[in-house]
Amino acid sequence: MPDVKNKSQTLKQYFPILGILLLILLAVFLLWFNNRTSMQAQPALIAQVYFDGEYRIGQGEWHKIVKGEHIPSTHGDVTLRGNFHMLDPEGGYVGIYRGDLPIAFYTDHINVTFYEVGFDPFVVDMENALYEDSVCGEGWSAYFLQSESDQQVEMLLHNPHGFGNENAVDKMLSSMAFWTGIEFEKSALSEGETQRNAGMLLMLVSFVFLGIALFSSLIHIKSNKLIWLFGLVVLFAGSYFSYSSRGVSFWSESIILNTTMLGCSMIFYMLFLSMSILYFLKGMKRLGHITVVLLSVLDAIFLALPIISDVHFYDTWIWWVAVQGIANVLLLICLVNEIITTESKRDRWLCVCVCVPLLAFYIDVVCTWRGTWQGGVASGYVFSVLFAVAMIMVLKLIPESINAANKAKELEMERIVLNAELAESRISTMMSQIRPHFIYNTLGSIEQLCKLDPAKAGELVHSFAKYLRGNFGELDNPKPILMSQEMEHVHHYISIENVRFPDMTFSFEMKSEDFHIPALTVQPIVENAIKHGLMKLPRGGTIHVVSYETDTDYCISVVDDGVGFDTEMLIDERKHVGLRNIRERLKVMVNGRLDIESTVGVGTKVLVTIPKEMRK
Repeated sequence: MPDVKNKSQTLKQYFPILGILLLILLAVFLLWFNNRTSMQAQPALIAQVYFDGEYRIGQGEWHKIVKGEHIPSTHGDVTLRGNFHMLDPEGGYVGIYRGDLPIAFYTDHINVTFYEVGFDPFVVDMENALYEDSVCGEGWSAYFLQSESDQQVEMLLHNPHGFGNENAVDKMLSSMAFWTGIEFEKSALSEGETQRNAGMLLMLVSFVFLGIALFSSLIHIKSNKLIWLFGLVVLFAGSYFSYSSRGVSFWSESIILNTTMLGCSMIFYMLFLSMSILYFLKGMKRLGHITVVLLSVLDAIFLALPIISDVHFYDTWIWWVAVQGIANVLLLICLVNEIITTESKRDRWLCVCVCVPLLAFYIDVVCTWRGTWQGGVASGYVFSVLFAVAMIMVLKLIPESINAANKAKELEMERIVLNAELAESRISTMMSQIRPHFIYNTLGSIEQLCKLDPAKAGELVHSFAKYLRGNFGELDNPKPILMSQEMEHVHHYISIENVRFPDMTFSFEMKSEDFHIPALTVQPIVENAIKHGLMKLPRGGTIHVVSYETDTDYCISVVDDGVGFDTEMLIDERKHVGLRNIRERLKVMVNGRLDIESTVGVGTKVLVTIPKEMRK
């Protein structure tokens, strides 16, 4: 039966994982079904367009346009002159194009001005006063040829930013085609459909994890912060995939929205990735925290600048790259230190994996600058691989977190029960201390002293009052007290007993008193020594109380030279004043223990040991 119960509990733990996997499978199937039933397979391009001619950068020399040869767009304005040539769908040459269909071309943060002899220039400028604000971005534009002759067309390409789009001219020349209306839009959309669908799938997965994180917050699971961060990293990675895909201007027609979403996705993806790295740091956690806080502040400034000033959002990206690059260096230093110092092989490999997306960021920056590619290509591939690994880790974390929450609830219930037992133990201890015969004997002693020595009777009344106050005060004191406070109570008790037994001797050697001990611990032990040790002697007897410390423990010993007893015989703790309660409270409150050594005819030693780590 226990095995069946354990298997049932194990299955319950993995229900959330199975549910998440089912949702992801349903999402994949839905995307596949929509792709299959869409019209993306229709041939959109009737014929392609090739621009044949020359180019120059700034006022430099003219060079022949060679297909596949790179023309930089960040070294100054580029002028193209030549003719549009029509190609058939197989790429065969048809002739110079002069027709009714507009020429479609892809612009990547560049403005284009067309010049034809005898006609006014035609400007495709998304950053002029007509639009009131910068809507610089990527998108398709079209141009109707105005002249019916074969004279050359001249195009001036201006990059208003000068960075980030090194391949803009190449992209424009290679994308030229005939704008055939809805068919052209479908074809452009189909080029980036796989990437957009992958992005939407990631966003769907992120919503699942953000929902789990919200649920975890409601049930107070400590590790839910990592689930929050994982969900946010996946959300903005998916957003970046969707808004950096080809044809996004037909999927989301607002260029300024597309540019803003793309920039915000980059910023927040790296920010939440940086925050996640803090969970892997131990040795240099402070440097990591400072780095992430400063990065958050600067990211907020970059996002606020376009709102409160005339700075365009796209123009802040180069500064963001610089800031994020410096932050990545500091985080890499922290991770390398963790790799070197950690003794856990698992933690070492986790830190190595976390370094990879930071390094991918630098690869993307260098490649975008050199024109090898544009955007987060390397980061995308790295994220895809690490996403699969992280999914396994996070899905494993969910049942562990649920188990931890259940365990926390069980511990809380145990704590409540223990507190109730401790309260009962304190009451029991107090009641055991205030025995009727002890009160009667003390009052009898006070009565006699009132006749023989009134001054001493007053001292006894004072000590008896202090003693009773200490016992009753224990009812409201669930926490350990200082050893010095406990010894005050012991002295009040001895003052009372000294009146009854003046021939008994008490000595104290307090080498250490700066530690905590459950109240009413030493005094009942001293009382036991008097009652079961010294009172059975013909006369006199000595009790020696010592407190000291070792490298690991605080110790209190109570030694008497009474009659002693045989420790091999079963000790009935019910016959000893509070002995059982003392053991229980020492264990629960300070993880301490009580040991007894005794020899018949020699005496008894009671040793209380309290570990020093409990002080922390």
